Amino acid sequence: MRRHLFISLLLAGITFLLYWPAGGFEVVCIDDTFFTDNPEVQSGLNLQSLRWAVTSVVAANWHPVTSLSFILTHQCFGHQPGAEHLINAALHAANAALLFLVLVQLMGVCRQKTPAGLAAIPDEIIWPCALVAALFAWHPLRVESVAWISERKDVLCGFFLILTLGAYTRYVEEAQTQGPRAGRFFGLSLMLFALGLLSKAMVVTLPFLLLLLDVWPLNRLATFRPHPATGSRSPGEQRSIRNRAVIMEKWPFFALTAAFCLLTFLVQRNADATPSLQQLGPGLRLENVIASYLRYLLWTLWPTQLAAYYPFPIDDHSFLALWPGWGIGFAAALLAFISAACCQQLRARPYLFLGWFWYLGTMAPVIGLVQVGGQGMADRYTYLPLIGPVISLIWWVAEQSRRRQWLKWPAIFMAISILAACLVQTRIQLECWRNTDSLCQHGVAITGENPRLEYIWGLGREQAGDWPEAIRHYRNATQFQPAVKEAFYSLARLLGQTGDWAGAEKIYNARLAVYPDDFAAHIGLVTALPRLGRMADAEVHLQAALRICPDTPEALNNLAWTLSANAAANLRNGARAVALAERACVLTGYRETMMVGTLAAAYAEAGRFDEAVAMAQKACAVAAATGQASLRQINEHLLELYRQHQPCREDDLAP
Repeated sequence: MRRHLFISLLLAGITFLLYWPAGGFEVVCIDDTFFTDNPEVQSGLNLQSLRWAVTSVVAANWHPVTSLSFILTHQCFGHQPGAEHLINAALHAANAALLFLVLVQLMGVCRQKTPAGLAAIPDEIIWPCALVAALFAWHPLRVESVAWISERKDVLCGFFLILTLGAYTRYVEEAQTQGPRAGRFFGLSLMLFALGLLSKAMVVTLPFLLLLLDVWPLNRLATFRPHPATGSRSPGEQRSIRNRAVIMEKWPFFALTAAFCLLTFLVQRNADATPSLQQLGPGLRLENVIASYLRYLLWTLWPTQLAAYYPFPIDDHSFLALWPGWGIGFAAALLAFISAACCQQLRARPYLFLGWFWYLGTMAPVIGLVQVGGQGMADRYTYLPLIGPVISLIWWVAEQSRRRQWLKWPAIFMAISILAACLVQTRIQLECWRNTDSLCQHGVAITGENPRLEYIWGLGREQAGDWPEAIRHYRNATQFQPAVKEAFYSLARLLGQTGDWAGAEKIYNARLAVYPDDFAAHIGLVTALPRLGRMADAEVHLQAALRICPDTPEALNNLAWTLSANAAANLRNGARAVALAERACVLTGYRETMMVGTLAAAYAEAGRFDEAVAMAQKACAVAAATGQASLRQINEHLLELYRQHQPCREDDLAP
């Protein structure tokens, strides 16, 4: 037992040290949703933030356990990106240790019908388990899940999934000996599964994974091993009864899976996908699914040219170029052949069956049959699925080494070399996540035209005060295909801030030429056109915005601000602004600094200065509580205006 503990601690220690440099990394712009721009997270642990964690959908995902983890870490460490990075690293290190221990436990049940403890398991089981855990933890494909702060949901759901497998294995051990704690471990595994789903819904396929483990190594499903007949029942009847019982016992797991599949569908059906990808037909998505299954395996064997974002392959020249028809057909035939071969080897080499279908099944929720977002593939999607093929490969090599003793030392040398290469390549890949510039520069160099990374790069440059470079990257994000709609707004806004209102108008009009009901573009023109002396045109776009304004807090807030603070007097409407701003604040519980500040501006425009002062004070308090220093400074400036009975104008906030 001491040896198992030593190996698990060694795995965890090396893994944590491997990712230790991330403690000095910055926050990349794609972390803003969870970290820098989230007042609930920054307010720490309280009833309001707990309510947000349980009820809110973040980036088209509902994962309250993940949200709560960010609240807790911010409560303990404050606004410290390094602490957030190291917490991800610690969870990943714990997953490496747990995976080793659970694999050893599983293989122990495979070898013996009564639990004799881990000490009885031989080296021929221990070292393959350790190698699987090491490759899982040190492979470069894991970097995105660990180094990206927002992807804590990967390491958290992995943590609970591995614990679920451990609890389920203990349940099987107890059930085999009719132990009194079998029900307790079954309930524990169900609870851990629920926590995994609440961390990231990707683990919905776990019930099917449990059935795979029942085939091998737990040997509970009698698929290929006959059992002696007893009484009047034939062996076939006994196998059928046993299989039915093993399957039916998992109905609570399947019920949770069904519930979360429905919930995820409802949450993501309105996800803000890249517009040019909304029209993707099932044929193109299926082609990408087939190609992706093989590409992930190739990256497992040769993990180079990894990037933070891979655009969906919409032509033959993209990084994930479309395969010709014969290539897709060959890939589909190859996948079918491997599946059939693994089934055919079920009796002789059941680990091939387990590993291959572990991969196919756990990858299914994110393989792209339902396209959410504009990515074609993602490194983070491999966090759990690729454990399966690694198990198959290592168990096959171990079997060959036992049969052919001369292969033992070459296999050991190969394993050490592969682990060393993974450590080096992972450290190199980790450096790409040091900051927004390094991440986007590396990604664009790898993938070529990458509008999403260009947009993120522009955000980083804008935050750093380098507006010319930000404008250049925003332009790239609007010109490359598929264009990023947020880049149009950011580019036009930044052009306006530099005084190029004619350029801003062109950008907004280009957007409206394709999407005539684009609310944000209409609002942008309401701001830009008065600067060009075109008041009548601005009035037209204001009316269009009023017509299409959706009942969402962001849209209501934007329109209320325009009606409150626009430089053109004939475009302002204090009463209308108050109604819209109050609605936005009610929808957000008066917890958003920007929306509370907009309501203060609306009160001032309506001449209700006492209420404007009170609301501006509230905006300052919310900004202070959530660490939004810049917004607090702006609202303190506006507070002085309201005290002097002066309304807010957009020009008052110009840099």
